Amino acid sequence: MAIYSTPAEVSSEIEALVKEHVSMDVDLSPDTLLEDDLSVDSLERVELGVKLEKKFGISLPDDKIRQSATVGDLIQLVLDAQNASNVH
Repeated sequence: MAIYSTPAEVSSEIEALVKEHVSMDVDLSPDTLLEDDLSVDSLERVELGVKLEKKFGISLPDDKIRQSATVGDLIQLVLDAQNASNVH
């Protein structure tokens, strides 16, 4: 597990992980829709969540992952989880 200290680093790593997960080399932005643009259903979002947990050494609630609609939602979930773990 590497440490990603800035939101830009976190965003870049998440975008790379999403591209790998969907096997697509597409330009992503925080506004990219997981389901409509990338055909990622709720089960696949949970799988992505597990990959994010492993990559960043965090815990993400499944319900929050399933509710994530955009790449930006995933980025914010990771940033929030990192901030919460730094508080304790």
